[in-house]
Amino acid sequence: MQLRVIQYVLKVAETGSFSKAAELLFVSQPALSQSIKRLENELGVKLFRRENNTVTVTSAGELFLEDGKAIVELSERIKKRMYDAQDLKYGDISIGVSPFYEKYYLSKILPEFHRQYPGVQIKVVENYTGVLEELVVARKIDLCIMSLPLSIPSLHFEPLFEENIFLAVPPRHPLNSQIPSAYGGERPVADLSLFKNEKFIMYKQGRRMRAIGMDLCNQAGFVPDIIFETHNCETINALIASGMGVGFVPMSTEICCPPEQRAVYYSLSLKKAVRTFAVVYNNNVYHSTAVQEFIRIAHSLSGSIKNNRQNNNICI
Repeated sequence: MQLRVIQYVLKVAETGSFSKAAELLFVSQPALSQSIKRLENELGVKLFRRENNTVTVTSAGELFLEDGKAIVELSERIKKRMYDAQDLKYGDISIGVSPFYEKYYLSKILPEFHRQYPGVQIKVVENYTGVLEELVVARKIDLCIMSLPLSIPSLHFEPLFEENIFLAVPPRHPLNSQIPSAYGGERPVADLSLFKNEKFIMYKQGRRMRAIGMDLCNQAGFVPDIIFETHNCETINALIASGMGVGFVPMSTEICCPPEQRAVYYSLSLKKAVRTFAVVYNNNVYHSTAVQEFIRIAHSLSGSIKNNRQNNNICI
């Protein structure tokens, strides 16, 4: 009994026609009919009744269909698992991430993944979070690492880590003297309402950090006076450090920025002064073991990154 012939039987039962089944399976009708007839002779039972140009399944055929479906499903599972085993040696994986977080976070995952699975080819796609979600939905990338919330609710996500949002202020700004110093290595906490009359440098419309910044100012009771907008957090940080204005930056900006290029960074006691990063993927498609292993490694390293922040006295 061949798997191919079992598939023939299932397709004939599904379509109720030998000719339709042959067409869908890209075989000739005589070849399909002969294969099923040989199978019936081998089993000693009739699987189909052929009467008045109609095809119906016999009681023996019903039993065959039940086990035949299970055999085909098991065969597909075996193939996928074998492909997975091969993936870990010869496969590939595509990952989406913003340019900044490729440097900050993905650069910590990729070396470990490559060490464990050196044969897996890794493709990194740089773009902003909204575009990355669309690429995941379109199955053009396997997954992405991005900040929540999702714009496309149908996608699945697994949280990796949280990141505080800091108020960045020029080093020589006069308001720095009005912010109380913290003790025990803690970061000073700024009252954002003190900066209601300041010029703000913000992210452009459509960026999640833009929405966070506007919400924080709203909580503090004012609408920011925005003098410059950009997509790039490193540009925001550089302009603030040079004295052009104040603004909001993710905590990782301080970690990645050389000391001589830093602004002064303050914690905020306001709600939502934090964002969650997650690995995002389409849960309606099959994921190779390579993809699952990448997610596992990302989870395991998110804990070590958190500990590293704490060791560097950076609040999270």
